Amino acid sequence: MYRSKTGRRGWLILGLLLAASPAAAQAPPPVAIPVSDFGPVWTGFYVGAAFGGGGATNTLTASTPGLSTTFDGVGGSGVLGSVYGGFDYRVSQRGVLGLLAELTYSGFQGFASAQVPGANANVNLNTGLGWAVLARAGILATPATLLYLVGGYAGQNVHSDGFASAGGQAASFSNDQTVNGWTIGPGFETMLGGNWSAKLEYRYSQFGQTTLAGTNIPLTTSNQAVRAGLSYRFGGLGVASSDAPATPPAPTNVNWTGVYAGVAGGAGASFGRVNAVAGPATASFNSGSQALLGSVFAGADYQFAPQALVGVMGDLTWTGLQATLNIATPGGNTYLTAAVNRQWSVMGRLGWLPTPSTLLYGAAGYSEANLYSTAAAPGAYTSRNTAFGGFTVGPGVETVVTGGWTTRLEYRYTQFAQQDFAPGVSMQPANHTIRAGLSYKFGLGGGASSASAAN
Repeated sequence: MYRSKTGRRGWLILGLLLAASPAAAQAPPPVAIPVSDFGPVWTGFYVGAAFGGGGATNTLTASTPGLSTTFDGVGGSGVLGSVYGGFDYRVSQRGVLGLLAELTYSGFQGFASAQVPGANANVNLNTGLGWAVLARAGILATPATLLYLVGGYAGQNVHSDGFASAGGQAASFSNDQTVNGWTIGPGFETMLGGNWSAKLEYRYSQFGQTTLAGTNIPLTTSNQAVRAGLSYRFGGLGVASSDAPATPPAPTNVNWTGVYAGVAGGAGASFGRVNAVAGPATASFNSGSQALLGSVFAGADYQFAPQALVGVMGDLTWTGLQATLNIATPGGNTYLTAAVNRQWSVMGRLGWLPTPSTLLYGAAGYSEANLYSTAAAPGAYTSRNTAFGGFTVGPGVETVVTGGWTTRLEYRYTQFAQQDFAPGVSMQPANHTIRAGLSYKFGLGGGASSASAAN
């Protein structure tokens, strides 16, 4: 009896399992969601290298008996190279957070010298090895394009040497020291294909005031630099969840042909060799100044191939780049100021589209700046406006945000011709600027490109 009940229970359980098995067999098996459905996976480690340019701006005062010289804007520009590595984590549909460290070598060289009868002084300043530990936060304008802000700690090695003499006495110094401070700036990174990405980044670094070792010369240093980098990403460490919303798809069949207009804001630095003679006093130095800027721009593009376009553009920029020199002697003070207050440019540009919605381009053309200067010496004062003409060139990145709206990040180097801008004063300025812009392109996003339509 006991066995029969047990048998009936076993058959009942088996029957229930068999009845349930067809329904179970009909349930769809778990399906892995392709990472591509969520755009490129930004979570993971990466390494890279970058190359760029920029400059250092220094404020210092060199004093000897009978001569005190204040240079509010001793500059030095040059090129730089860096290697870096970091980790990013995608925290939301559009948000990315990350940490990185970098090692940079720069060759920003500056000098200043001044002399009066019986006294003279000169100082040389050169940057070398620098390093930074940074955090960055970004927003994905498209699945393949990241707009970000980066900032953190920065250190810089500065080599200085100088010589001064007055009243038959002379002194010299030479030393290397490390200055510490902070750095911050915007960046633009886009996926190229495979595990490769390219970025364009601007950074402003402020190192505060220090005293040159072995002297009583106070020095305040700041750097501005732009760098274009190529990174390799070691795959994604995060897995897209089926519960997470997919990143909005990037625009496809974008037609870049058309006219556009926009506004931009940013910052810049101006450097140039200045030679000044005012009565018995002479000075020669690499000027350096920095300021914010704002501009309006307009242009037209023609997309002549699925991944290529040409265009023309122009802009008008307002800025407050200014350098000041003051020489104090027993006979009175001599000072000089030079400020670039506005600049305009006409350029052509050539671009490549790694994705339909992201443009990497180079621009070059003619630029002209107005320099307002004032100079004063005992019993004399003068002021005037001087136009400096030259060439401008630089890279940029632009991406479609929505509809006809695009955003861009652009670096420009501008070299002007040398000329006199005040009695006895000559200068050859060069500007480094970075600007982030927002523009509206009429007809963008509608239909295929001109080249595709032709095919």
